[in-house]
Amino acid sequence: MKAAHAPKIQDRHLWNAYRDKVIEAVVAVELQMKQAGRSLDVEGLTCEVAPLLGQVIEDMADYDVLSKLVRAVRPIAYETLRSTSEEHGGQFSLLLR
Repeated sequence: MKAAHAPKIQDRHLWNAYRDKVIEAVVAVELQMKQAGRSLDVEGLTCEVAPLLGQVIEDMADYDVLSKLVRAVRPIAYETLRSTSEEHGGQFSLLLR
C-alpha cells in the first residue's frame, strides 16, 4: 500500500486502528534505536516505520503523509517508552526476530 492511500480521518474506526499501528511501529523503532545507543530524526524514523506498516514510499506525497503522522505520534511513543521503562525499573528486554 502506498502511504498516501492510508485510511483517512473521516472513517474514525479505520483511522484509529491505523494510528495505533503507526504508534506501535514508532515505539518499536525508537526502542531498537535506544538499545543500540542511537537516535533517528523524523525523516529517518519515517523511512524505518513505513516497512513495518507494509507501506511503500514512492514519491513525496507518500513521504509527506506518513512523515506528518509520525511527527504527530512521536510524543505518544516517547511517553509509552518512558512509562514502560518506569514500570520495569529502567530495564528493557527486546526479543529480536
